[in-house]
Amino acid sequence: MAPWRRDPYLWVHLAGLATVPLWIDLCLLGLAVGNPTLPELELGVIVALGVLPVLVMQLRRPFYIFSLPGVALKPAALQDDQRRLLSQFRRWWVRLGALLVPVPLVWVLLKLYPLAFLARDLTPFSDLGRLGGVAIAALSFLMANLFLQIPIAVLQVLATPDRVMSKVPPYAAENVVADFTWIGLAVGKILPDLMNRQMPEMAAPDVVEAPEPHHVVPAEVLDVEELNVEAVDSIAEAIVDTEVPLEQTVAAGITEDLMTHVNILDLSASSEAIADAAAPEDPVKEDSSVDSDTASDYRPLRHPEVEGFSDDVSYLDNADYSQSLPTIADVYPHAR
Repeated sequence: MAPWRRDPYLWVHLAGLATVPLWIDLCLLGLAVGNPTLPELELGVIVALGVLPVLVMQLRRPFYIFSLPGVALKPAALQDDQRRLLSQFRRWWVRLGALLVPVPLVWVLLKLYPLAFLARDLTPFSDLGRLGGVAIAALSFLMANLFLQIPIAVLQVLATPDRVMSKVPPYAAENVVADFTWIGLAVGKILPDLMNRQMPEMAAPDVVEAPEPHHVVPAEVLDVEELNVEAVDSIAEAIVDTEVPLEQTVAAGITEDLMTHVNILDLSASSEAIADAAAPEDPVKEDSSVDSDTASDYRPLRHPEVEGFSDDVSYLDNADYSQSLPTIADVYPHAR
């Protein structure tokens, strides 16, 4: 929002639009007093007294927006943006709006006048007579017109584009008294200044400093030649306290599992190689006569048809294999 749109005087007078229904109700209560004798004359008096004073004021000397009931801001205390607002209230299109504002109010008055008798039992002005009721109706209609004219003018000024407002010349302070209308005492300050105050959403965002990393190990401590026990402990604590990302943890776990499988495969391959080296060859390919020195390197066949073979033979014992191994004919007598 532009600074000139934050002027509190504009919004205070714009809020006066909410009082228009109350003034219309008060006008209805005034019309409900007594019985009308000359309806056309009464309507003419109410319209003339309620519309013409405000309309003439807005056309000749617009209402001084920087004022409240009984007090007004001194012209010398106005800022440049405020004097630009005064220049806008003197534009021709604001005056054209002043001519059109009374039209809906007069239409409402014509609709309410024949229905005023319905509020005869509710009006508190019964003791004033018909003339007093018409006077209250005219004054209420005047206030309704005033509190509608000023907010409409404020809306027209608020609708001014920023680029147009920046080109509007400030109104001369010495001409304010002669060209605008206000009733009250001139003072130096009434409402707080919101035009030059920085809004919360427009304030510069606070710079958030990044937190310092914890458990930072200096580069000097990482020197292997100068490491001592305390340095090693500090490095270990730093590694434990450091937050490792999940991706690195998963990758490290997968790598560890792969290395474990590789080690197991290496061990299995080594065990199979050792077993193949220690296992005897097929006895079918062996000769019937085997040297006694090499007989101890072979594992005897465990077949149920071999007589005299003991199951509790321990291969770790230093058994005597000096005798020759049995031949195929001895083991398989029917394989001829």
